[in-house]
Amino acid sequence: MHGRAAAAGFILLLMMPPLAWADSGNPPADKSQYNLFNPTPGDAMRGMDTDRPNVTNTPHTIDAGHLQIETGLYDASHFHDRTHGGDLVTDTLTLGHINARLGLTDRVEINAAIDSYDRVRSADNIAGRTTRFSGFGDTVIGGKLNLWGNQGGDDPWLSGFALQPQVKVPTAQAGIGNNHVEWAVGAPFLVNLIEGFHLGLQTALGQERNTANSGYVTGWQNSASLDHVIFGALDVYLEYAMHASTERNTQPRQSVDLGFTYPLTDNLVLDSGVLIGANKATPGVEWTSGVSFRF
Repeated sequence: MHGRAAAAGFILLLMMPPLAWADSGNPPADKSQYNLFNPTPGDAMRGMDTDRPNVTNTPHTIDAGHLQIETGLYDASHFHDRTHGGDLVTDTLTLGHINARLGLTDRVEINAAIDSYDRVRSADNIAGRTTRFSGFGDTVIGGKLNLWGNQGGDDPWLSGFALQPQVKVPTAQAGIGNNHVEWAVGAPFLVNLIEGFHLGLQTALGQERNTANSGYVTGWQNSASLDHVIFGALDVYLEYAMHASTERNTQPRQSVDLGFTYPLTDNLVLDSGVLIGANKATPGVEWTSGVSFRF
């Protein structure tokens, strides 16, 4: 029942109409004339915003004609799975996750993401067998369409909303990926609260492979992230994320996440985040750190 109530809250918030820009006294500048071949001037660009390290993405797109590279230097997770009578320990390490985002117009971007190197070690304590795989990861391509609130701003109750389709192309070897295409469409929403707090919500729906990799099921992801800037420029966040599917006899993955982003310059941001599993279906801990820069 709690999961249904939370889902209903997400849907109601995502259906909210855009809050009036006029309330801030600063209507957004018209940047519709800028595109890939007529880039947004540097003095007209919005503040740098990233889709990492948390689950909840930003509704803001990359300024037209500019490229943003978001790099996960490493991502390490530990998962002791005792569900369904098993006893499986899986340690995963990803080095060099790269998400390249390119602004086509003021409201549209495209992106491509890859894992440069994945290493997976699984130990089945019941069968007494250990497997190891390493190599190139899967590739994800997609984009983002901002529907309102792309300029951001810090005035209370300003909001932004976007649609974000993504398709996974199976480029990873067996044992790392599932060798099948998967897709999802996300809907990130952001609203400014009082006292400098920001609330991000995201829901995503798509088709994914089941745990046995024998067929497709519908996957549904929801997340809520609350962030606040402290100590000048350090932006810290606390997030709840869940992922459920229509596969029978499986629990939703649930986690509590915390981390930060820190801008070194207007075009360079450091980040780090920790995911803490909230139930047996979720990795116990996952830690990632990265750096993002734009041109």
